[in-house]
Amino acid sequence: MKIKAIKIDTKKSLLSRRWKLRDFEERNAVYLSQRFNLKFIVAKFLSIRGVDSESVENFINPNINDNIPNPNKLKDIDIASSRVIEAIQKKQRIGIIADYDVDGSTSASILFKFLKNFISSIILKTPNRLVDGYGPNIKLMKEMLDNKVDLVFTLDCGTTSNDIIDNKEFKKIDVIVIDHHLSEINLPNVLAIINPNRVGDNSNYKQLAAVGVTFIFLMYLRKKLRELNKFTEIKEPNLLSYLDLVALGTVCDVVELKNYNRLFVKKGLELIHKRYHKGIAKLIDNSKISSSPTSQDLGFIVGPQINAASRIDDSSLASKLLISNDIEQIDSISRKLFLLNEKRKLIENQILEEAKEQAAKQINSSFILVFGNNWHKGVLGIIASKISDIYYKPTIVISFSNNIGVGSARSIASVDLGKIILNAKQENILVSGGGHSMAAGLKINYSNIEIFKIYLEKSFSLYKKSLFERVDLFDSIITVNDLNTELINGIELLQPFGKGNPEPIFILKEVIIDSIKIIKNKHHLIFFENDTGQKIKGICFNSKKTILGDYLEKFVEHNFYFSCTVTIDKFTSKPLPQIIIRDIMKIN
Repeated sequence: MKIKAIKIDTKKSLLSRRWKLRDFEERNAVYLSQRFNLKFIVAKFLSIRGVDSESVENFINPNINDNIPNPNKLKDIDIASSRVIEAIQKKQRIGIIADYDVDGSTSASILFKFLKNFISSIILKTPNRLVDGYGPNIKLMKEMLDNKVDLVFTLDCGTTSNDIIDNKEFKKIDVIVIDHHLSEINLPNVLAIINPNRVGDNSNYKQLAAVGVTFIFLMYLRKKLRELNKFTEIKEPNLLSYLDLVALGTVCDVVELKNYNRLFVKKGLELIHKRYHKGIAKLIDNSKISSSPTSQDLGFIVGPQINAASRIDDSSLASKLLISNDIEQIDSISRKLFLLNEKRKLIENQILEEAKEQAAKQINSSFILVFGNNWHKGVLGIIASKISDIYYKPTIVISFSNNIGVGSARSIASVDLGKIILNAKQENILVSGGGHSMAAGLKINYSNIEIFKIYLEKSFSLYKKSLFERVDLFDSIITVNDLNTELINGIELLQPFGKGNPEPIFILKEVIIDSIKIIKNKHHLIFFENDTGQKIKGICFNSKKTILGDYLEKFVEHNFYFSCTVTIDKFTSKPLPQIIIRDIMKIN
């Protein structure tokens, strides 16, 4: 039986999304296929992603020797490296204040590992997410002063820390900021600010995560130390061995996996596969990842465990794990992080239900603003992300305590939420706030909440309403008979996936379901077959008691098109394709 075709752009899916095929130049895809001996569908993927003929080989197999970024382009890098060399020569004490997330922790780890070759006294501090909030603070700077630190790095933070890192009380301490967050016009008056997103930087490295900026700084610093013959007595550090940490921080900070970021992640994953970093390997083992880890595994399984430390416990655990070479310590911390992440999930689910109730009443707004009393601050960003994904609207989640609210915000494509939050701070609506286009943090007095709402309404009214309608873009329409190992191998050539290089997503048509099984009372496992009789499985995660699950359970009454990705079924004796169902379009 063949299922009657429909025009996908005339209907909405069960999740109220419009489906649209990505545009691509077919002649270009044919050319790429013939020139590079690629299957047409792989060439089509490359064409859709804007990979031209000059870039194909480097995209599929990037060579780090041919793609080294030029550190000289970063503003203040020479000033910063000269000061570090002075600290090494004078055996001064160095302090590091790093953000508590994965990007901050990995940045701290590679800087600490490098400097430890030259400096015996390095003090690493991480702000307490729940008490201190984001970025350096007076208390931490006083600790640096009390410990007679001469030079302080702030990593993945510091760009907007005016009156803190440049407070006159700390004038004895030189400060180097290494960051990637958006800057205000007025920067802190410190020794150096290395940030491709700061005012006055023309490096064109704006998409780098902080760990990427830190890595480039270390490249430049090593070069300067080499010129001074500093490696005659000690072994020159191998910076390529840090790329597993660079990959982890880059993926988890959801920056675009293009150009240097793609290179860092591709090469970093190769190291992770070889299990060189014992801490990362242990987190992978605890997660029971049975195959070679992918960028998706780093972002959705490994990263949340590292972040769990700061969300509900000790912010310093993450960097301790990533720096440590002590197997017993690694085992202890990694186990604790796994358990903390399980606890985090329970806390998150409870708050999410309350936030959803508020969000449902704002369905006609261009944004969603939800808040509550004493919501756990450690999960606000996750809640914002989930609500934003459900409604496809910029979302701000705030927890109030004693009339002071701390919030996290997440945006959608084409809406620069970081700039909106930064402007609100500059207009004194917020106590503090900042971030980048897709994510931001803030602090607000409860008395200003209505003013903030009015400000947001005005800000979002400047955007076209069409930007707030979810349109899912697809790489191709396929049938069950196209699900084969050839397709899987073609998809694998495009790894690593992430922002800027999304995993190929398909519309699967002509599906005839044989049966459905419910797993753990929350997932739906779907069984169907192709024309040759080969059994194929699909899975729809967390679909029980949702609109997707309700329709799947009535599959005998309906015909469907599936929105899906294609992966390998890891529970069969030989590699077979499996689909992951993301959405459904009902045909009848």
